[in-house]
Amino acid sequence: LPIPAPASTTVVRRVILHVFDSFRTSLNQFGIGREYRHRPSYDPDSFQSPLSSYPIVTSDFPSLDEQDSADHSGSPEVPSQSPPWPWRSMSIWHLMSWKMTSNSGLTSESQLTRLVREVLKAKDFSLNDVPDDFNAHTEMMRFDASEATLDANGMFQRDSWRESVAEILVPTRERHTDGNGQLFTVPGFHHRSLVAVIRAAFTEASSRWFHLTPFKRFWKSPLTGQEQRVYDELYTSDAWNKAHDELQKQKRNDGCQLERVIAGLMFWSDATHLAQFGNASAWPVYLFFGNQSKYVRACPTTNACHPIAFIPSVSLHPSHHTINEYPNTICL
Repeated sequence: LPIPAPASTTVVRRVILHVFDSFRTSLNQFGIGREYRHRPSYDPDSFQSPLSSYPIVTSDFPSLDEQDSADHSGSPEVPSQSPPWPWRSMSIWHLMSWKMTSNSGLTSESQLTRLVREVLKAKDFSLNDVPDDFNAHTEMMRFDASEATLDANGMFQRDSWRESVAEILVPTRERHTDGNGQLFTVPGFHHRSLVAVIRAAFTEASSRWFHLTPFKRFWKSPLTGQEQRVYDELYTSDAWNKAHDELQKQKRNDGCQLERVIAGLMFWSDATHLAQFGNASAWPVYLFFGNQSKYVRACPTTNACHPIAFIPSVSLHPSHHTINEYPNTICL
């Protein structure tokens, strides 16, 4: 008798179904609309009309009293050093906070209005708490000295400056075993943790202007009805939309239910003079966030620039000089 053929077994492949809540917005008065692949949690541009310019910190950002009265249920853990730390009273805290957040040394009308509303009219401000010998320089020294009392693993210390020794490989005419040149160490490299700067930036008041969900912008001609893609911001680019899409597809194993977004880091660096006379200079490294509109980043009053490092200067000398003769130099 013929041997019956074995029954074929059907192997069901694993299928992962990704569901997208895609939609298009209506066109504005300029014929420009948006196309979202993922529904955003909120729209930063909804705080203002399309004809108005982007707001500045001094006028449109919520005041200190408004921030205190807002719902902080979803905010990160409040640090142990709450106001009026490190000063003696809330009155001095209001004065010094206003001083440190002023946009320039010149007091404008908006700054004077902010002083009255956020400091003098504050519920916990009292002139009796301000001593007759009040001195802003003394209070700033108190603020600088307060850093030593912070927890090494606290929120503020993670964003502090650190000094390290930078190592660089300089090609020389001599042959080396590693083949990459001679290793030199350069002291005095001051820097901040990128993760700490990102966390601090996303907790600032200006973070409400961050675009967390990318989209594609298009323009529809009122005459022909044809659509044309508009490229104007980083968060409207194909690369950002693709990266955000891939991030949402990743499997979650940590049980976290928070929104997953991309922080667009933009670095910029150039030498700058520190004084009008003399040779004092520095080489800072700045960080901008592509989540902000270019119109916000270009406005000095929005505090969109975050210094993250200062590159030390080095000098090059011929090989017949030694490092002992020229400190902080690289001798070839």
